[in-house]
Amino acid sequence: MEVCLTKNGEKVSLKTHLDMTYFPLAMSFVEESAKAFGLGASEVIKLRLACEEIFAYLCESDQKHKAIAMEAENGIYYTGIRFLFDARNFDAHAFNLTAKISLDSETDMKQMGLIIAARSVERLYILHNAREGFGIGLLKEKTYPGVAEQVDAPAKPLTHYRIVSPDSETIKLFVRHTLTHYPSHLFPADFFYPGKIADMAASGRYHVLVASDGQEIAAGGIVWRMTGAGMIEIYGPYLFDQPREFHMAETLVDHLLMAVAKTDAVCLVDIFATPELPKGYFELLGSLDFFLSDGEKQLWPFYYRLHKEDPGSQAWAHPDLLPFLDEAYKRLFFARNILQTKYGGEERPPHAVIFPRFDKPQNIIRLRAVWDGIDFPDLLSRHIQIFKTEGIRNILFEIDLGHAWQANLAPALMKHNFVPKMILPYAGTGDMVVFQHTGEA
Repeated sequence: MEVCLTKNGEKVSLKTHLDMTYFPLAMSFVEESAKAFGLGASEVIKLRLACEEIFAYLCESDQKHKAIAMEAENGIYYTGIRFLFDARNFDAHAFNLTAKISLDSETDMKQMGLIIAARSVERLYILHNAREGFGIGLLKEKTYPGVAEQVDAPAKPLTHYRIVSPDSETIKLFVRHTLTHYPSHLFPADFFYPGKIADMAASGRYHVLVASDGQEIAAGGIVWRMTGAGMIEIYGPYLFDQPREFHMAETLVDHLLMAVAKTDAVCLVDIFATPELPKGYFELLGSLDFFLSDGEKQLWPFYYRLHKEDPGSQAWAHPDLLPFLDEAYKRLFFARNILQTKYGGEERPPHAVIFPRFDKPQNIIRLRAVWDGIDFPDLLSRHIQIFKTEGIRNILFEIDLGHAWQANLAPALMKHNFVPKMILPYAGTGDMVVFQHTGEA
């Protein structure tokens, strides 16, 4: 067993073989790692169940007796487990939300374990790159209590304040103030669990600055995180009954800019911009249509700011997507070398995999394809039908133009009434294009 440290905490690894003889060893590794990293008893059981099913499935596949590396990572608010192995014909279609099995099919019954695994964790992803090879990753998050009660605003406007990096208790207070003062579509769903935000800040996932009077009173704040190859994602600024003439919003943004000055980020994008976002600091990147719970539609604007000179990059594009990209890149003055791509009869896997991320309080589904497959159009259609049946109006699909196979999904998306709405620069391996479903059948 190997042990190393990461910037977020510990990472331990185990190298063994895909043989049921080593099953107890592998599962002990998962269980003891999860306990050591702070998962509760019920979360440990679910994570172990998911890992049991994947390990057993691999032992029964054509991977049997081959080497496998298992990695456990302490993400503070989650435990991550990765299986790294040499895959040849791995069929991951059972990881889809829409996956069904026939009790009369022996092949389908073998996939049952993968369906159980996918539903036992908060996130499941597939690795497939030159550096790490092929693998399956699982993330099991800790369970956090929701907000029991809202809190009152600070007693008075602060004429004198300072911007600080808060401790955990101040972060939780700041989050509770945000819940009190802003509608749910102006902050991430994680905010409904203040303790989770505190742990996410401790892990480095989120960064938080608050305006304080020196007595641990949070009168406002701003949150950000690094994402993709070079984009900083911003939430806020949030002010709690503070007059504009005190310039707290400008001060928060100025301190954020100083905090990220030495990062490699090319741009900053405010995806949860509040009315207090100071004018002149950001430009409009684009907007989505956001449907409230009562069916009312309103604009959801995104704002961006170049952090340093855009060095330019490469973007794959299917011909059907070119008109949108040409217009967007010219409007935003992004330098891109666009390479056209489309399927040319090359071999593709039979089954695609789509992973959804459901932000329940905002009634938003964000979809990404993590595995290409011939059945992508049908798979997409089945996902849409499920979400429409559940009454979800805000359905988004994100593709990464850093990968040609994802760019080639554009025609199927458009055929199923997804419209390209916005480019998020450097949000993935390359730029991300956000598609939004029109709501039509």
